[in-house]
Amino acid sequence: MLKLRGTFSENPRLAPLLDGTVKAKGIELEFEMGHPAELHERHLRDDAHDIFEFSISHYMMTKEHPSSIGKWNWAALPLFFSKALLCMNTFVNVDSGVEHPRDLKGKKMGVPDFSMTAALWWRAMLRELYGYHPWDVEWVVGRSADTSHSALIGGGATTFNPKIAISWPNRPQVLDEMLQSGAIDAAYPAGSEVKITADSGRVKPIFSDMGHEWVAEFVRATGFGPVNHTVVIQQKVLDENPWAAEALYEAFEESKQESYRRDAAARSLYPKQDLAKQVEEFGDDPYVSGLAANIPMLQMAVDQSVEEGLSKGIADLSGLFAESLRTT
Repeated sequence: MLKLRGTFSENPRLAPLLDGTVKAKGIELEFEMGHPAELHERHLRDDAHDIFEFSISHYMMTKEHPSSIGKWNWAALPLFFSKALLCMNTFVNVDSGVEHPRDLKGKKMGVPDFSMTAALWWRAMLRELYGYHPWDVEWVVGRSADTSHSALIGGGATTFNPKIAISWPNRPQVLDEMLQSGAIDAAYPAGSEVKITADSGRVKPIFSDMGHEWVAEFVRATGFGPVNHTVVIQQKVLDENPWAAEALYEAFEESKQESYRRDAAARSLYPKQDLAKQVEEFGDDPYVSGLAANIPMLQMAVDQSVEEGLSKGIADLSGLFAESLRTT
């Protein structure tokens, strides 16, 4: 029996796998749960787990900036169980004049990390829907310059497109301070490291529906939703156990399908909102697995990364994934 240590954040589509209802053939999985930002930083620093959920944008960056000491030798499984909806919790200063994302051109926006996948997709959506480029907004980063995940990878500020205005104030909870005072116009929180005081009377949500209609507009325009994380595994595990990639892929997919049988809301992007409407807008399975179905989404993420200087480009997207799963 192959024993693997993994980390994941709470996700209803993983619940049947985590509680043991679904099992990976020939594999015993031991899970640790936590907040994605904290877990992802640990993976970059320690690289101590066998299989885990990870940022798509930062995974692509590790391929271009490999560790000099042998870390981050990972392969992805084409599993996409979370959407990049963190930024839909954006708040704006009440005096900013920003009522909708289309109003952000020429404004200042705070993000926990410039290179994080949620922020990448926010900018991709602005470009797709309004033709805005990342240099049309001034960006302020909540993480310090030395703890930014792009800095940990080695693709920090020096690689970013010089046309983009990015600053790092390097103070804890600085985005909240700047948003409340009006020094920036918009920002969104992320876990305990970047908080927004929502009840101050100085800020308000940019969306009344957590971005539902805006995401639906993007899906209508592109045919896919913005995906936040994939699942990665140590390449050495696959080198020693070539069969494991397919066994894990099948188990994760079975877990997702079982979650849908348990609770139809597991197939929603917005669990507290009308499911029938979401099925009509986002499809019966908005978390579709497999490489072929996700190539357009991945290509847009790459294109956005290239424009921003996060990536020089990935000629073969299939090379990001375990070899035995490249025909899925």
